[in-house]
Amino acid sequence: MEMKDAKLYGGIGAILQLVGPFVPSIGFILALVGLVLVFLAVKTISEKSGDEGIFNNYLKAFIAQILGIIIFVGIIVATIGTAILKGGMGKLANPMEFMSLIGTILLGFIILWIFYTVAGYFKKKSYENSQYTGTDMFKTAGLLFFIGAILIILGIGVLIILIAEILEIVAFFSLPETSESAPVSA
Repeated sequence: MEMKDAKLYGGIGAILQLVGPFVPSIGFILALVGLVLVFLAVKTISEKSGDEGIFNNYLKAFIAQILGIIIFVGIIVATIGTAILKGGMGKLANPMEFMSLIGTILLGFIILWIFYTVAGYFKKKSYENSQYTGTDMFKTAGLLFFIGAILIILGIGVLIILIAEILEIVAFFSLPETSESAPVSA
């Protein structure tokens, strides 16, 4: 695969990841296809630069996000399942039971936030290593992904991540057609 392919796959994949969640019925499939395309693009950039860290850090970011989601969903399912087994949701009228449920769900959100922050850090590292492409937009997008992940707990992070996703699209479409630049060591 050439850089022009990485440019096309990465740009289209990033667009699909951005719009996928908003498309009814097939949105998950679009986002998944987008994810695969971005992985192909990042792998190509990593191979062309001779820097395996680009792909490895991107993979670590992905794994951290997935682990965070799995743990969060596990906590929610276990919490609600336990509440139902203890006597149904009607028992939640007891303030102590209700606070226990809310506390456990809050703990799940905090764990998810930690994993998303770790993922943001690795995505930032991956995109910082992409500097040899001559596209500084990757570095900016990576930094915004990290800041957005940190601030997502305050709500403003969602907007910052949205901006980072748009910059990611621009960065992929700004890639050169060929990779004539020498890799830059970190």
